[in-house]
Amino acid sequence: MFIKIPKKGAPANTRKQVEAALPEPLVVAGWKFVRYVWRRLDQVNTKDADGNSDNTVRIGGTGVNDVLKTSLAKGLNTSKLTPSIFPDDNLLNGFNRYKNLALNEYEEWIFAEYEIDQSTKTEFQVTKQDFIDDFRAAANGGDGAKIITKEELIELGRKRFENREDRSKKAIARWVHSLDLNLSNEQVNGIAQTISKDFARRGFINSFDRDEAEAHLASKGIGADVLNTKDNTRTLRMFPKIMRNYVNNGTIFKYVDFHSDATTHKEIDDGREDSQNELLIMHNLCMDYASSVCKNHGKLSWQRLGGLSQKIGSEKEGTDGLAVDC
Repeated sequence: MFIKIPKKGAPANTRKQVEAALPEPLVVAGWKFVRYVWRRLDQVNTKDADGNSDNTVRIGGTGVNDVLKTSLAKGLNTSKLTPSIFPDDNLLNGFNRYKNLALNEYEEWIFAEYEIDQSTKTEFQVTKQDFIDDFRAAANGGDGAKIITKEELIELGRKRFENREDRSKKAIARWVHSLDLNLSNEQVNGIAQTISKDFARRGFINSFDRDEAEAHLASKGIGADVLNTKDNTRTLRMFPKIMRNYVNNGTIFKYVDFHSDATTHKEIDDGREDSQNELLIMHNLCMDYASSVCKNHGKLSWQRLGGLSQKIGSEKEGTDGLAVDC
């Protein structure tokens, strides 16, 4: 439901109608909803102590949302949360909406006013910025709000745990869970592991991902593929490339390895040794396989027995347990 809001400001009866129709205010640990307030947009502070005017948990700023601009032109959507402010009329969340309200030439809008609540704070909320960042990360359900991305959570986690003594995966996972973002345990643990490993490798490991490894080789003028030695799936994928290159071109396939997940020197050494052994094992197996095929005059070494019945309505399970046409 949309309620039309006059551009110059809403009269008292419209304000009462809006406040009665809005959904329950967002509940966030460490914060308490105080009331709904109407404010002139030019009286709301949007800059932080460093002069930044975008949401502090966004890596690339709040961006532009044309759909939101069109939606706000219709008025206020009562099924969505309003932007939020905290004491002294500082914008807490809703930066995208704030921008688009101005673009639609609104002069006033309704805001949910919050204040810090020490009685519900988490173990990870120490500084004022901790409270603010956690609210902004959790406030993902409002009109135009963009759910915080994995990359943004990781960056926020690095900042949050920079000066904390306990940087373990368990501690970081507790922090992510405290934001109540409806993430699965697998997603939470993946984020926590990434952050904890980043801290663990500091001062010990020069970290690379695949893109960074490829860019490094290109900058040095090295013509070679890259092999991530974090597990053996990478060598399994590389070996067919090695064979095709040798069959088609008769040249040696060159590669440079790296370990994207290592937190110790031993993990790097083990990855290098294991990957070379794995490639050699596959090479020897191919040689033995080719010899055996030659002995059997090129006879194929596999046989397809059939498929499992999966196409409902066009096939069924036969007496042998495999699919047959209906």
